[in-house]
Amino acid sequence: MDKQTTESESGGTLVEGVMATIRQRIAARSLTPGARLPSIRAFAKSMQVSKSTVVEAYERLAAEGAIRSRPGSGFYAAGSLAPLSLAEIGPRLDRAVDPLWISRQSLEAGDDMLKPGCGWLPASWMPQTGLRRALRTVARADDIALADYGTPLGLPPLRQLLARRMAGHGIEVSPEQIMLTESGTQAIDLLCRFLIEPGDTVLVDDPCYFNFHALLRAHRAKVVSVPYTPSGPDIELFAQALAEHRPRLYITNSAIHNPTGAILSPVTAHRLLKLADQSELTIVEDDIFADFEHAPAPRLAAFDGLNRVVHIGSFS
Repeated sequence: MDKQTTESESGGTLVEGVMATIRQRIAARSLTPGARLPSIRAFAKSMQVSKSTVVEAYERLAAEGAIRSRPGSGFYAAGSLAPLSLAEIGPRLDRAVDPLWISRQSLEAGDDMLKPGCGWLPASWMPQTGLRRALRTVARADDIALADYGTPLGLPPLRQLLARRMAGHGIEVSPEQIMLTESGTQAIDLLCRFLIEPGDTVLVDDPCYFNFHALLRAHRAKVVSVPYTPSGPDIELFAQALAEHRPRLYITNSAIHNPTGAILSPVTAHRLLKLADQSELTIVEDDIFADFEHAPAPRLAAFDGLNRVVHIGSFS
């Protein structure tokens, strides 16, 4: 009997060898669910086996549920992906990451793509009924001034409301100390324009919100990362970074840190502020997730009294 069509040199049958090859490609993500398998003729040629061997292998895989047959169309990978084993991943390749590309991808990607670290909430979580009601109320107002220019700091009644809300977080601030922007990102951008020059060093957490890197790159700042722990930045390494790089800014999240979810501890906060005071460092506290806390976390702005800390909140 022809060995080419019945038995491989390793002891298993050629049919089993073809099946193993397909399973490996599915496990390695070379064949994803719904992907079309090579034609019987093409696969037989590439594997150097007979077409009948491939036919039998495909039929047996279809019986197992690993692939599916579509009459007149061919065979397709079926089911969910096999669990990815980290042991099968190749060696780590250190390479530069383009933060601007990541930002563009997060905006252009479809709804079916996960966007870890973006911090965007599902539309179903939004109080859409309340927002519609508020917009209708504004539209019906007699003294509506949507087409007029606003004041430089923003709508006074809204700043008064924000001052009262911030007092609930222990941050004593007057409406005159609050500036309204279109987003938290714009607020950080304005601070970078005002406080740093190209070539200045800015500290960020490692890991941190990816858009911080994109913003700082746009301002041609030198970015230095400090490892973030469950209680805040690693204070010893933070002090080393201050001494070595003399940064102008430190951008961080104190409550519900993005992307780790960690919360700054009071001890770390006090040590951090002491270091900032000694080195004349300005801290930008990005606090956009405050409304999702189960219990209030320490705020650098509350401990500092807004001397070296700029506090940013957001509804966007």
